[in-house]
Amino acid sequence: MISNKPKTIFCDIDGTLIRHIGPPNLQLSYSYTKKDILKNSIKALNLWESLGYNIILTTGRRESARNRTVKSLEDLGIIYDKLIMGLGGGDRILINDRKPNSVRNTSYCINLPRNEGLEHFDFHSKYVTIKDNQPRKVKKPWGHEELIEYNDKYVVKKLFMKKNECCSLQYHKIKKETIYVLSGKLKLYIGRSKDDLDTMILSPGDNITINPYIVHRMEGIEDSYYLETSTNEIYDVVRLDDKYNRNKIDKSYK
Repeated sequence: MISNKPKTIFCDIDGTLIRHIGPPNLQLSYSYTKKDILKNSIKALNLWESLGYNIILTTGRRESARNRTVKSLEDLGIIYDKLIMGLGGGDRILINDRKPNSVRNTSYCINLPRNEGLEHFDFHSKYVTIKDNQPRKVKKPWGHEELIEYNDKYVVKKLFMKKNECCSLQYHKIKKETIYVLSGKLKLYIGRSKDDLDTMILSPGDNITINPYIVHRMEGIEDSYYLETSTNEIYDVVRLDDKYNRNKIDKSYK
């Protein structure tokens, strides 16, 4: 159930709302223009404002740079309620209590590729951190995939790969996934670059975890079924090559 109470959003500035251009001293001397606002930033801020959300901007910039930072945000038309400065470059952890007898989380964590904006997120959706209008079954030129579970923590898919077909050669910037073969036999191409790939044969019961930025491709040696369990960034696919001439980045993903 979606909470009807206004949400509080803590949002980083550099690399999230506006283009990250370097260390703090360079950020403060750089003259930002409207072109430096990242995709969907203003749209997201206006939506949050219309929904009555509390918008708290965060940054590693020093407190002594507050006046210059406030002026820059005003010039760019970035609205907010509070500005927290001086957070430094370390990890940021949000802790909150879940309501008694509730299965719904009350705090969320989102990691974005730097300078790519907020276009894939809908903070008013069922799962808060991701858009919840994903189809349950999708046909692919190499077979099909079935969405078994999709929430703010993880995704589970069951995939069917036809013999002699393959998904795109790809990598993920944030998404981490584990493959578990149910039936058939798959060939996995995997490595740190498209020009330096190892191969593995995966049979029923075999599994492998693929980390971000690892290049990979699945190919069906036989008609095969396998599970994919991953973090929930299902939009996060960068295609390097595709047998079916699909775009490098698009909404059909694999």
